[in-house]
Amino acid sequence: MTGTTNTEAHSYAGFPGTVGRTREESTPWWPVAQRAKAGSPNIVIIYMDDMGYSDLGCYGSEIATPHLDAIAARGLRFNHYTTHPICSSARAALLTGRNAHAVATGWLANNNPGYPGYFGDLPMDAATLPEALRGAGYATVGVGKWHNSTNGAVPNETWPTGRGFERFYGFLEGETSFFYPARLMHNNMVVPMDSYPPDYYSTDDWTDQSIRFVKEIRHDQPQRPFFLYIAHNAMHGPLQAKEVDIAKYRGHYDAGWDVLRQQRLDKQIALGLVPPDTRLPPSDPTIPAWSSLPAEERAMYVKHMETYAAMLDCVDQNTGRLVSFIESLGELDNTIFIVSSDNGGTHAAGPQGEINGNRRYSSLPRLSLDDSLKRADWIGTGRATALYPTGWAQVSNTPFPAYKTQTGAGGRRVACIVSWPDQIPDRNVVRPHFIHVTDLMPTLLDLAGVSAPQVSHGKPALPMQGKVQTAVLKQSSASQVRSQQYYECWSNRGYYKDGWIAVSIQQIGKGIDFDNWTLHRHGTDFSESVDLSAQYPDKLKELVADFDRDAWANMVYPLDNRGRSQKFQQIPPHLKPPLTGSRRFFKGAQTVNRSVVVPLIADRNYSITVNVSHKASDQGILFALGDVSGGMVMYVEEGCLHLYYNGFGDFHALPGIPMPTGKHAVSLDYEAQGDRAGRGRFLLNGHPASEWQDLTPTLMYGFHEGLDIGIDRRAPVHWELFQKRGSFPYSGELIDLVIDSGMHAPDPTGVKS
Repeated sequence: MTGTTNTEAHSYAGFPGTVGRTREESTPWWPVAQRAKAGSPNIVIIYMDDMGYSDLGCYGSEIATPHLDAIAARGLRFNHYTTHPICSSARAALLTGRNAHAVATGWLANNNPGYPGYFGDLPMDAATLPEALRGAGYATVGVGKWHNSTNGAVPNETWPTGRGFERFYGFLEGETSFFYPARLMHNNMVVPMDSYPPDYYSTDDWTDQSIRFVKEIRHDQPQRPFFLYIAHNAMHGPLQAKEVDIAKYRGHYDAGWDVLRQQRLDKQIALGLVPPDTRLPPSDPTIPAWSSLPAEERAMYVKHMETYAAMLDCVDQNTGRLVSFIESLGELDNTIFIVSSDNGGTHAAGPQGEINGNRRYSSLPRLSLDDSLKRADWIGTGRATALYPTGWAQVSNTPFPAYKTQTGAGGRRVACIVSWPDQIPDRNVVRPHFIHVTDLMPTLLDLAGVSAPQVSHGKPALPMQGKVQTAVLKQSSASQVRSQQYYECWSNRGYYKDGWIAVSIQQIGKGIDFDNWTLHRHGTDFSESVDLSAQYPDKLKELVADFDRDAWANMVYPLDNRGRSQKFQQIPPHLKPPLTGSRRFFKGAQTVNRSVVVPLIADRNYSITVNVSHKASDQGILFALGDVSGGMVMYVEEGCLHLYYNGFGDFHALPGIPMPTGKHAVSLDYEAQGDRAGRGRFLLNGHPASEWQDLTPTLMYGFHEGLDIGIDRRAPVHWELFQKRGSFPYSGELIDLVIDSGMHAPDPTGVKS
């Protein structure tokens, strides 16, 4: 009958409520939002990069770290915490609770040699710590360095926001300038920025953004616990620090590395951090005695360490700001703090250190000592990509031998501080228990009352391999939870079991020695300085067999100790650039990622053509590729066209030519001649406009910044031009830029001995 109402209740598929024709005839339903348990603790991880065991004041150093020391004073310091001794691997283990090789990150994420333990991206069925916490109702924030994705150019599921972080601010690759970060990301977008403020420094920025994000969480959800992961790029190179912080340490390192190393051990013993009978291993034979060095060299090396100390001092200042803010919220006592490092101090720069540490990424020999001495004043500034000499790395890793990437104690044993005043009763206590980086995720989930995910991205979640260390945190009398662990990095191997450690360290680029193991016993040799392999051959044989078993189980094999450049040059077939071809780029977009541009010009013939409509009054940068470590910039200034070429510290320029008005195609024509030699000239509308000039070496990977069109954003290529003109945007009409890639140099390996 017309106008009647059917009052029968219905519903829509999957909707638990009932639905009639009107609201009065219907029953509403709302999904229940996932909320964390009442009283759940906040979690803050302060993760350092390349910071050695002894660098914090509370671990033996002379560097002023009162705020980090205060976290230790409110909790625990572990003197036998270990890590995978390289950055991507350590982060992978931290974030998944699994061994690095078992989550495809046996080496740097940038590398993918085609084997399961080294693909470089965290597998989607390995649930991450932020994914687990977010699923339990936590707000999740990541700030600083990521370095767990192979593709840093195109947004994808491996980026932080695809792996559990609601908010991310930082950079995706392994290192960047502290003053001029090459590619800052906010979630999945490049932060639009042409130039940084004069007082910009990334360590300050990470803390500013951390505090901002937590404030925004508190504005919206006052009771929601947060997980904050601050992954500092300090103390990784380049060594750059604010002058006001460097000034605090002038003169502090004049005594040299031999004296400082002994002083740190003495302090460690006084602090009760190491046993009273701990001895220093013999000094690395590649490190010269401080007293044997000329005064000019000592002065340069001191600058490196003054900068290093200033960088850590700045981290500490910012930690103080963060702690004060959390305290102002009234949440300090219910916040779990973990402070640690991804690996120990690095020996990458060798005995003389580096002014341009990025040369090694481009398969180039170090700058000569004379060149370094002439540029010593650049150390610590944004003009240099400096790295300290091995002598300071040995101090950093006191009292242990070996360095980052090595499985000796200096590479794998680092500081670890844990504080939770509400639930961890001990204060300012040293725990001798053995724990590993994989233990952090399961332990934090247990402390927060969060179950490990059973499903990850639609697949059954891989089980965590770490051990829950809650009892160890809460009771000094707790039994040892972990008894053994394998280590491997760059074919260096190690195996710890019940107080014994076997170590095998390889020479990069040489054949792998499977029999050069040493054996050490912690009960009588805390610093692993005495080799007992001859006395206990059966024990060594047992540990080597254990390593082999765990290596197969965790996808460690095949071992690969080729040099860095050879490893990176093994590109998956689907990612290899075409032999020849053209690519077109446009003004007005953000910087083109270096991984897109470098293959188009790397040790090969090419031309870079800029199509412009130019007036006599126009000037500015037509294109810039790279940064202070290496690259090139083409620009118009006062009526002349210029090309400045920075071959990773070898500086060249094409003689300027008059820049004609009107529409023109201006080009750099480049010829790669083999053995990393190259030459270049200007072309105007396809015709030679200058003579060939030496532009050696050919460019390859090594710089952080990519390609800018019509401007030189952020990190400058030409320091003097930057000081005078800043980012110097081109004032004329720039239509497009085209890179035409030609044949590779006669020696396509690009390796120069």
